Amino acid sequence: MPKTGRRIRKHEMKEDSFVTLAFRAQEMVLKRQRPIMIGFGLLVVLIAGLWFLSVSDRSAENAADRVMAEAYGLVQANDMAGAEALYTRVIDGHSGTSGAREARFYLANLYFVQSEWKKAIEQYESYVDDYSDYAAGRTAAAWMAIADSYQAMDDHTQALANYSRALAVKSADYLSSDIIMGAARSACASGQMDLAESFADDLFERIGNEPDMIRLRELLARHGRTYTRGF
Repeated sequence: MPKTGRRIRKHEMKEDSFVTLAFRAQEMVLKRQRPIMIGFGLLVVLIAGLWFLSVSDRSAENAADRVMAEAYGLVQANDMAGAEALYTRVIDGHSGTSGAREARFYLANLYFVQSEWKKAIEQYESYVDDYSDYAAGRTAAAWMAIADSYQAMDDHTQALANYSRALAVKSADYLSSDIIMGAARSACASGQMDLAESFADDLFERIGNEPDMIRLRELLARHGRTYTRGF
């Protein structure tokens, strides 16, 4: 039987091997490039996502700040109901922003100045739960306002407990006189005169014969207790 086709010459065999080798090399490069390109694509997507989140965060912060400025204007105009609605809108609609944090605290203050003690306590407690690590002075002020609210409702047990929480906050010493005075008032009002005198001792050690100490002596005197330390 005659042979079909033609005989492959040596140089063609070499060329064929070279072409095969070249294609294999190209395939290897492509295989290595593919995960690199995939990784690069994922990096681009990640950067784009972070940029979008950053822009969204700034947008949310700006929106919350605008509503807070409007609420401040309503407070200045003595429109407390309108301010309450705006503070609530920021808390509910812009959670996670600094505006939401400020709105929570100012809403509590709004209730406090209107003698809505239970609502004030609820908002101050929510503030402490969510933002106690923001600023020590603000946290101590919230605990003190909670104590003042309970004192206004003649619940001196709760008042004293929350004055103690306020005093326990570090880096809030500038509020200590007001906190101790409030605690002494609740101690006197509940007939715990020894406790009231211990608060006087605490205050005297902190400030000596400053005006707040004089006022505390007068408070004790009105409840039949003479405090002579420092005289």
